[in-house]
Amino acid sequence: MTRFCCLMALVLALGLFFPWSVLAGEDAPSGYQAPDTEFQWVTTGSSITQIATAFRATHHHWYGEIGIGGLSAFDNREDAFFLSLNLGRRFQLIPRLFLGADLGYRHVIPDGSDNPAIDTGKYFTLEGRLKLEVVLGKHMSVFLGGATTNIYQGYSLGSDTVSKGSVFFGVGLL
Repeated sequence: MTRFCCLMALVLALGLFFPWSVLAGEDAPSGYQAPDTEFQWVTTGSSITQIATAFRATHHHWYGEIGIGGLSAFDNREDAFFLSLNLGRRFQLIPRLFLGADLGYRHVIPDGSDNPAIDTGKYFTLEGRLKLEVVLGKHMSVFLGGATTNIYQGYSLGSDTVSKGSVFFGVGLL
C-alpha cells in the first residue's frame, strides 16, 4: 500500500508540472475540449463499498468528490453506511478519454449486531484509485478502475489493518 500511495502521489505531482495538454491535442479545434469547470453527480459500485454516490467538482482537471454510500462488502453488513472524500487529477489521454488518479478517505459506520463476534465499531479506509473515464456526451461519462484500500479496523493508524484490492465502475451525470 505504501508503494502504491507513493506512486499515486508522484502521478498527482506530475499533474502540476507536465504539459499533458500537448499529448491530448487539446489545442486541436476538432477534438473534444474538457470544460475548465464542471460539476457531476457520480454513482459507483465497488467490491469494497458496493454502492456510493458523490458530488464531483472539477476545475482545470483537478477534482474533489464528496459522497455517501452503503452496503459494506468488507464485512458483509447490509446496513452500514459511510462518508467519503476523494481528491485527484484527470489526465486527458485523447479526446473524450481520461485517466484519473486520486487518493481517498472513507469513514465507515456499521450498524449494530446481536452477534458478539462481530465488531460493530466504526472504522475507516484510505485508498488510492486509478480509473479510465470515457466522456460519452456533454452530460454523461462512464468509468472503470481499480483501487488499493487499507482498512483500519480500530480508530487509529496503528490499529489492525487489512489491505485489499478492488475493482469499481460507475457513471457520471452533469
